[in-house]
Amino acid sequence: MLAEIKKVLKETPGLKGREIAKKLNKDRKEVNSYLNRHNEGLYQDQNDYKWYLKAIDTIVWNIECCGWLTCEEFEQSYSEIGNLVDGEELNIIIKLPKGFRVLLIAGARLISLANYLNYLGKNVTLDFELCKSSMGYLDRLGFFDHIHSHIEILPNRPVISRAKRYKGNSYNVVEIGDIDLNSFNDGLPEELTAAFINHTGEDYYMAAFTVFSELIGNVQEHSETPIPGFAALQFYEGKNNHNSHIQTVISDHGLGLSNTLKEDLHKHYPTLASSMDLDCVASDVELITKALTDGKLSRFGHNPDGQARGLGLKRSQDYALKYNAEITVRQENLMVKLLFGDGQLIKSEHRTDLEFIAGTHVCFDFILK
Repeated sequence: MLAEIKKVLKETPGLKGREIAKKLNKDRKEVNSYLNRHNEGLYQDQNDYKWYLKAIDTIVWNIECCGWLTCEEFEQSYSEIGNLVDGEELNIIIKLPKGFRVLLIAGARLISLANYLNYLGKNVTLDFELCKSSMGYLDRLGFFDHIHSHIEILPNRPVISRAKRYKGNSYNVVEIGDIDLNSFNDGLPEELTAAFINHTGEDYYMAAFTVFSELIGNVQEHSETPIPGFAALQFYEGKNNHNSHIQTVISDHGLGLSNTLKEDLHKHYPTLASSMDLDCVASDVELITKALTDGKLSRFGHNPDGQARGLGLKRSQDYALKYNAEITVRQENLMVKLLFGDGQLIKSEHRTDLEFIAGTHVCFDFILK
């Protein structure tokens, strides 16, 4: 809600709580209670009790989590601090909590957001002062190798990369690898596949290689990412009645999956395009879901044989049916999540209220029996 309040005050400075509530179509007591607890970047004139944005150039984001930082906790924390991409603050300090541990899906979003903020010219600091011990795992994963060199790391950035030193020595982790459009790493899908089949067996080689090569190829062919994307894999041992699972992320900072599909949708798929309001966020959710589950949809239309080009997501979904798997696609302000089990789609859900992160971020979570 803080981001919504800031947007209202940016457009109309000097509003009382009840006036803010009216513009947000929310309960007055709810808004006033929220403002008493969450007013970072705001100040209230004690004479007339009107709220304004603070004229500040630095914002501190204290990320909080209980144990492992999950995807949901990352999004909740980002929502509370507000949209950093469109914010006016030039200096952004991201403070990680004591005992900080992070799931790959959340760590990938943190990398993406920090690098994109740096790309926009903002001064970004990642502060690990409260959780220095967590830096070892992140260094082994290659986290700091893929945080832009202009981003400050506290207390200090590792001098020697453990990811580079021990690269390929563990099948439980595949070090974060660049997806650079100017220098494409053709070996990355093989690295991810080798780690994957170590836990599942050789029978799954083709399925795994297809998923990874198609998704990474989509970034190369479609995303137009202005800064390198990346991919990584982590194996998590099952504990406390939870199954082991393999989490793989593929991220870029480009146009966004649904945006690339919309570019020539009227040309290649006029019936589908005419059935949608392409300016509405619901069309983004529908296009992403259709690309994941139905296929027959591509930025470049169909070839003479009637097959759609760029069906990496559909092929990936076909193989996901062979596992119990969860596919998450995060794009700009929305997220689509599909859960597969016993050879069928069990559940589909989405959110359209997320704070902005550029590009497309795909996570495959394969649940091992």
